[in-house]
Order: sequence, then C-alpha cells, then structure tokens
Amino acid sequence: METEILRMICAGQGAVNTEDLVYNLFSGDPTKLSEIICNQEKFVSCCPNGQPKVVARTRLRLCRVKDCPGTCRALHLCKNFLFSGFCQFTQRGCSFSHELTSEHNQRLLRQHELESLSREELCTLLLQSDHTLLPAICYDYNNGDGEFGRCKDGDGCKRLHICQKYISRECSCSRNHNFTAPQPIKNVQERGVPGALLPSLKAVYANKEALRLAENGQQQRRGRGRGGRGATGSRGNRGNRGNHSSRPNSGAFDVPALAFELPAEGRPHEDGACLGLVYHTCQHTSVARALRLE
Repeated sequence: METEILRMICAGQGAVNTEDLVYNLFSGDPTKLSEIICNQEKFVSCCPNGQPKVVARTRLRLCRVKDCPGTCRALHLCKNFLFSGFCQFTQRGCSFSHELTSEHNQRLLRQHELESLSREELCTLLLQSDHTLLPAICYDYNNGDGEFGRCKDGDGCKRLHICQKYISRECSCSRNHNFTAPQPIKNVQERGVPGALLPSLKAVYANKEALRLAENGQQQRRGRGRGGRGATGSRGNRGNRGNHSSRPNSGAFDVPALAFELPAEGRPHEDGACLGLVYHTCQHTSVARALRLE
C-alpha cells in the first residue's frame, strides 16, 4: 500500500491533500492512512494554508561523479534522461547512464522501495528531494528594496529571482512571480530542466519548502530529546549576504514570512498539536486527529 500511496502522490505533483488519500484509498478511514505515512523516510505530513497534505520524499540521490566505479549509493542516471526520457548528448557520447533498469540502479531502487515507479514519477520525487537538481530561490532578492532586493549579482545571480511568498500562496507584490521570466528560466535551463517541467516548478518548490521545514522540526525535536538547544541545520543557499550572523537561521528559503506561515487554526503547536483542534475550529478535525499532523 505504501507504493500505491507514493505513486498517487507523485502523480499529483509530489503532494496530495490528505483527505483525497483517505477517501480514495482508505474508504474514508484516516487511521489506516496514519499507520502508513508515519514512515518519515517516505512521507511528510504538513498543513500549508490550513490544508492538510502529504508530501513524498526519498533519501535516494543522483550520482554526480562521471567515472564512478559503482560503489556509491546513488543512482547512475543522466539528469537529462531523468527529466525528459531523452538526452541531446547521446550521439556525442554522454558521460552518464541512460539505463534506469541497470543492475546498479535496480538494486538501489529496490533498497528504497521505488522499483515500481515510472521515470516520470521518479523524476517528480527526486526533483523535490535532491537539492542538487534545481537552483535555490535567492534569499537576498526576497529581502530589501529595489529591482533586485539585496542581491548584488542582479540578473547574473545563479539563484532564482522568484517571490518566496508566491511559492505557497497568491501574491501581488512587485517581485517576480513567473518562472519563465528571463532570470529564472535561464537558471533552470542551465540545470537542464526542459520546458515541459516548467508548469510544475511552483509545486516542486512548495514541496521542497515543506520538506525543509519538516526536516528542521525533526532536528529540533531530536536536539530537545538530547537535552540540547536543538539542531540549527544548514544555512542553505542564502546568497552573498555578507556577515549577518545575528539573523535567525531558517535555511534556503529564509524570509520574514516563511512559505508556510499558517493561520492560527492550521498552525501546529510546538508539541505537534493542531491549534485548530485545541480551539475546536479546525475544519479537518477527523483527518487531523487521526494523523496527528506536525
């Protein structure tokens, strides 16, 4: 059943409303879903904008070493082939494999229980899980005034000049809200992202942010369990900001309003409880109670 859930999520651009999973796969019984998606190696429950969702993830990555002898634990697969099923460098001799069914790749896919996924489904999963595949959103562009915010690299920046808030909600600010604008499309094309994937990038980046926040929350809970202050995690790709060590560390998408800044009734309490349940105002009560969304 894990595989069926994973395939449904990957077919839904990497995230699916929890209610849809409950009613389509479990006849409306959220407790059965809860037993499966507690596997945090594969699934993360979140509540962006008050809507409970399940986001898929994997620890599997693409190998970036051209002449790797095969001793690594990453897929030996051409990034271009993963994205589109085609590689323009094949005739000239691409340095990477185009065989998803190779012995090395199949062994790894079985280890991660992903062997039943199609190339398209695997692409969706890796785009939001493997941080080497896509450029980060520019922190500096999203802070400060002017055309480029605080970004000193301007149009030459290797990070995306996209409004951070737009990733998870509608926004009408003056920053860019279009992945096909000259600066972002140049960067994603340099990563080999084909035009067919551009419409899904907003969902991909929203899912990446959900996974980042979930990972940070798990690190903090592990830190509290050890009696420490919690793990601060990586500073992420925050641009050429200079020395601003006094700022809070929230990772690659760090802006004053996080991508998933929830209203009170959808926002989880520090101990993981939905505040909507606490105040009896949550519109997703039955699902949220069963899943204990974090």
